[in-house]
Amino acid sequence: MKRRALLFAATLVALYLFNFFLPRLMPGDPLQYSSAVGGEEMDAAYTAEQLEQLREWYGLDKPLAQQFRDTVSRNLRGDWGYSIHYHMPVAEVLAQRLPWTAGLMAVSLAASLAAGVALALWCVRSERADRVLPAAASLLCETPPYLIGLLLLFCVAAPSGWLPLGGGETAFAVYTGPVQRLADLALHALLPTVSLWLVMTPGFFFTARASCLAVASRPYLTGARAKGLAEGRIRRVYLLRNAAPPIIARAFLGLGQALGGALLVENVFGYPGVGTVMREAVRYRDYPMLQGVFGLSALLMVCSLAAGDWINRKRGAA
Repeated sequence: MKRRALLFAATLVALYLFNFFLPRLMPGDPLQYSSAVGGEEMDAAYTAEQLEQLREWYGLDKPLAQQFRDTVSRNLRGDWGYSIHYHMPVAEVLAQRLPWTAGLMAVSLAASLAAGVALALWCVRSERADRVLPAAASLLCETPPYLIGLLLLFCVAAPSGWLPLGGGETAFAVYTGPVQRLADLALHALLPTVSLWLVMTPGFFFTARASCLAVASRPYLTGARAKGLAEGRIRRVYLLRNAAPPIIARAFLGLGQALGGALLVENVFGYPGVGTVMREAVRYRDYPMLQGVFGLSALLMVCSLAAGDWINRKRGAA
């Protein structure tokens, strides 16, 4: 247990170091990108004196080692820094955008889990389905989420005329009540959610299928059928309950896939989540924002891996 805890702690430290130093190895000056010198449509460029003052204010004039010490000190106090592009604290930007991404991930994970388990149970009952579904799922799981998003955007949203092409809600909309706003939010989230759902369902399907097939050959299922129990109760109480631990572990492991897919899909649909913040942070070399986005993502992924690993070990010990 201690060895695993040390391993996860070392992983977090390594990710933190990469998170700090890699953005600073990117070519370009973040302050140049925030003025007309960087090619943006602005009225005027910063003078050399203004650039020097800004560099001093953001601490970019200090040696790299001192920048690292200052960043660690601020992070330990809960301060994630000040965004160069958004001109506001990183924590505030993430607090505004994170609910959009979290909602997208939560709905996609729940829908993928339900669909994967349902398809796995279908394969257990039907040999014909077990011949067709794994091949289709193998093809689908190799497709990147942004490609599915583009296909849905051009082949579904554009021809339909009623599905929004992007954004999180209708601009300048006046809602008569919370139900109307929720309907508008759900409509804008529909295609991004479907894109993630299609990519993530095969992973849950293969895990649930393997676990259900392993449990289906156990003697207690034969005994339950011999007692004349209803097939629905057998699947629910005997099959699915005993096959659940690997599926639950897969759900935690799927958080990383959901996050990575959400960051890509959000950029396809212009969804106002963390993914669009990440794109703009990379574009404008916003070091504090890059550290905030990737640091939060790394923490979520490592914690989900630790939870999945703990569940698997508990299952193995049982």
